[in-house]
Amino acid sequence: MDFRFSQFEILTGSGTLIVCLFFVCVFSEVSAIENQLATQVKGQVDSEELYWLSVEVGGQQVTLTGSAPDVPAKKDAERKAQNVSGVSSVSNEIQVIGEAGTCQQQVNDYIAKEKIRFKTGKSVISDSSFQAMGMLAMVVRRCAARLEIAGHTDDRGDSMINLKLSQRRADEVAKQLVRHGVDPLHIDAVGYGEMQPVADNQTDTGRKANRRIEFRVLGGTV
Repeated sequence: MDFRFSQFEILTGSGTLIVCLFFVCVFSEVSAIENQLATQVKGQVDSEELYWLSVEVGGQQVTLTGSAPDVPAKKDAERKAQNVSGVSSVSNEIQVIGEAGTCQQQVNDYIAKEKIRFKTGKSVISDSSFQAMGMLAMVVRRCAARLEIAGHTDDRGDSMINLKLSQRRADEVAKQLVRHGVDPLHIDAVGYGEMQPVADNQTDTGRKANRRIEFRVLGGTV
């Protein structure tokens, strides 16, 4: 049996081996970077005693899971993860538990079906949303917790104008909830403008998703 190899076969085999070694090195380096990033994020949140939080890293994207006592704690964990050097994006999948979590889920379930809509470029609630406001107020009244009404816009136009528009829209929603029997001391209206996008502002679909009103249960009885 002839075990001699041609020069072409030797070069081809060597090339394949080099390519394989290259990818092994690349994947090893990526894995090491991910592990280091995960350690840094975990160290950051552990230092703040966020014992209920779990961290997963894929590339430079961090996914947070776990059970937070309230929405501010969930948001705080996300902020801390975003502040770690090397993190490009954070997917916040933390669940809010307890009474605040139950209330948050009830509000989320209703808003998923009945979104609050405004007239284009204005803080005037669309006529089609007035009935939804009444039903939402009923849900909110049952919650024994403070609620933040958060207004958001896309990034089209002037950022300061967007910030003011988001505040006016949040204020208008708060006014309508009070009109339907919600105690004004139980709600806070805050406009965030374009600072907290949930989708890509480069697409129509993304911009539509970013123009929104969020309801965040702040936890604690009132």
